[in-house]
Amino acid sequence: MKYQHLLTVILVLLIAQCPLHAKDYRQWEFVNPADLKITITPEKLELISGTIATFTITIRNRTNHTVNIHYPTGQQWDLATYHGRTQIFRWSQGYEWADAPHTIPLKRGETRSEQLSWLTVDRNGEPLPHGIYRAQGMVMIAPRHLVSNDCKIRLLPPEIKPQLLIETRLNQFFDIELPRYSGKRELDWQIDYVYNDNRIAVHSVNRTADKTIFTMHPMRVGHVEFHLYAYHDTQDATRSIERRSFRVEVR
Repeated sequence: MKYQHLLTVILVLLIAQCPLHAKDYRQWEFVNPADLKITITPEKLELISGTIATFTITIRNRTNHTVNIHYPTGQQWDLATYHGRTQIFRWSQGYEWADAPHTIPLKRGETRSEQLSWLTVDRNGEPLPHGIYRAQGMVMIAPRHLVSNDCKIRLLPPEIKPQLLIETRLNQFFDIELPRYSGKRELDWQIDYVYNDNRIAVHSVNRTADKTIFTMHPMRVGHVEFHLYAYHDTQDATRSIERRSFRVEVR
């Protein structure tokens, strides 16, 4: 009975100390994610596929006190890009960092930033298909890294034409003339609306000896923006060779 009483006292003392130790450990080991804001900003929202995309990753102290940021190695930043849900690039892949634990204090309201780049080519060195890609920045603190917001960029075909403004009236049909061939290869033109809201529609597509003619029908007053992408007739539908942009003002 005496020994049981002694054991109970010991257990009570251990239990009383556990929350304090856990709290102290969390304060030393973890950074509260709510104390920090991680953002990523692209240098350009659109760029030619095959060129270099540059991003700025920023960490900001959101609190009114100093936050100590602990890094377990020499790596402080990272960048990942995605096509759909598939990760296609990781900036840190192939690099190695020394085990060099260090801590950087971040004062209240203070920010730190780094620029990382991504060469937009596939594993064979060919330009990636045009379209929307998503990027995330990371701050590689211990024991787990913090991830930024998503940002999106658009990869474009190699030739970009300046935007053309077309002014028209309601129900006044108009034509857009495009080349039918690139060299000896026929082009397939595909439309991609940036903003339409049912204001215009393609009425017909006709072909002459050397032109492809889109006849457009303005159906509502307002502005419309769209792109026309040119593909070779036998080319992968994700790789266009040209983009022409239009803004239509329907009055």
